[in-house]
Amino acid sequence: MYTQMYTHWSLKVIMQALFGLYTISMKYLFKRSNRNTYYYKRRVPKDLQSHYPKPFIEISLKKNDKSIAAALCEIQHKKIEKEFSRLRQGLPKEQVISDYQKTLNKLNEYNLSPQDSVNRNNDAELARDRFYESIDDTIYERTTPEEYTALQANHTALPLHLLSTQQRDALAIIQGTFRLSASQYPSEYLRLLGKTENKKVTAECDRAIASLIQYCGDKAPADYTRSDINTFINESCQIKKTSTVLRQLKSLSAMFNRVSLEMDFTEDQQHSFKNFNIPNLGHDSEDRKEFNSQQIDQIRGMAASRTPEIDHLIHLMLDTGMRIKECVGLKIEDIKIDADTPHLFLYRNNVRDLKTKSSRRVIPLVGSALLAMKKAKAAQLNEFVFPRYVDKAQSQVRNTSADAACNKRLRSILGSESPTCHSFRHSLQTRLRNVECPKDIRDELGGWAKDISDKYGSPSDLKVKAKYLELTL
Repeated sequence: MYTQMYTHWSLKVIMQALFGLYTISMKYLFKRSNRNTYYYKRRVPKDLQSHYPKPFIEISLKKNDKSIAAALCEIQHKKIEKEFSRLRQGLPKEQVISDYQKTLNKLNEYNLSPQDSVNRNNDAELARDRFYESIDDTIYERTTPEEYTALQANHTALPLHLLSTQQRDALAIIQGTFRLSASQYPSEYLRLLGKTENKKVTAECDRAIASLIQYCGDKAPADYTRSDINTFINESCQIKKTSTVLRQLKSLSAMFNRVSLEMDFTEDQQHSFKNFNIPNLGHDSEDRKEFNSQQIDQIRGMAASRTPEIDHLIHLMLDTGMRIKECVGLKIEDIKIDADTPHLFLYRNNVRDLKTKSSRRVIPLVGSALLAMKKAKAAQLNEFVFPRYVDKAQSQVRNTSADAACNKRLRSILGSESPTCHSFRHSLQTRLRNVECPKDIRDELGGWAKDISDKYGSPSDLKVKAKYLELTL
């Protein structure tokens, strides 16, 4: 009994010393009868078994001391739990690090950083010498004695082909000659933005870079000429709308600007992706369809569906002209139903950014929007008005899913030729013009105003805005 108590106390002390005070589950610590070392073992949840070769996970901890194995078991357990969490979010098992980060990790093995390419202190000098020795060792291992002697005697160029990609890049960093090619920019750009898990932004960046490489090859940004950019524009415009080509050029420019600045690539800061000249820009755009009065009446009278959140979203957009992303990020506390003039506050929060600074605004609630928000607030189940479309774990909203669901619902009511839910914005502007609402008020309601008035959000200002919105009903 005393031995058991002592063993338990020793384990607790070791665990606290290594990882702080916490409770560890020992059910995943396993030892085979014919082995001395411990294993981490657990069954894979049924919903994730397709991602693993076996229905269970078994990892050797390579320790026969139970207390140390228990500590390693907890580390492994946290890693596997994180894998499960990522898979359930539709992400890869492990967070993918960029090639550049792998190269930095390689340098870190020798206590080196990019700044050590210019540092002249003793520690940096010694670290660089150790790194150069490792490069020399690699070359020695991959050549015959005769080839190695000849390389030294002839003082020929360093045989870079004998080095790994990480070794070559690490050497270039230390020599101050390192540059990224275009294909490497998206991962670094997303890392700097903190959006490596954002599928939409990732896809936009990848598409822009893929198009550039397709037409102009994979080069460092400053190596692309104006001729290359014109080729990209001309070829892209054959198969894409001019607005799409402009958006991709802006994405490329943003990536090259941010990464080259943050990573101090002086040469590539002088790239040519600026002042774009796209022939007939916007001439190929199609006018967005608006909802006519008959369709608006049908929407107001639509029967309740099994998903009230979609109904509420549609009604909210109908009489506020809000963007879908603005709607799905609303919190219950943003809705002021009991005010003299019911309204909502629209501002940036922890899950939803706004398109522009002027998108921050106060919008009166009238008609279908007011009824929808009353119902949503009465049925409050979450801090968010539309929790179905909020991903708090990733601090973002699922506006694309919400947009698709709303458009599907609209087509079921109005037919396959129904305008999309984004057309509510344009339709409301037309409705406001028809009731002779002043342009400055229309701009404030839509979030297009460049300068917010002194009365912005005041009771009198809200009443004026509510009056014009009510006239559109």
